[in-house]
Amino acid sequence: MTTPKVSRKLERKQSGNFMLSTGMIILILIVVGLSLVYVRIKVEELSLGYEISRNKRKTEDLLKENRILQSEFMKLKAPEKLENSATELGFKFPTQKDIVYIEKNKLVGK
Repeated sequence: MTTPKVSRKLERKQSGNFMLSTGMIILILIVVGLSLVYVRIKVEELSLGYEISRNKRKTEDLLKENRILQSEFMKLKAPEKLENSATELGFKFPTQKDIVYIEKNKLVGK
């Protein structure tokens, strides 16, 4: 059998090993937890980068479409185009007979 002194030393040594292994496990868990947080942040960063790229592409497409529509609007708004469209629809330039003159201070309808 072992003497009480040796027995106490063994107990201290074993409890010290237990504390060391518990501390190591806690440290490993903390490192793993921090690693998971870091990976999550990087994944979120990558996802936001893709979203920014999609939004930039969409903005460029919308700006291009806007330029095309403005160009088309300016063509349709041109006086020559309006005149041609009006004559096709049956409009005509007013003659002297079509013009009605109104006195300056006269109320219409009374």
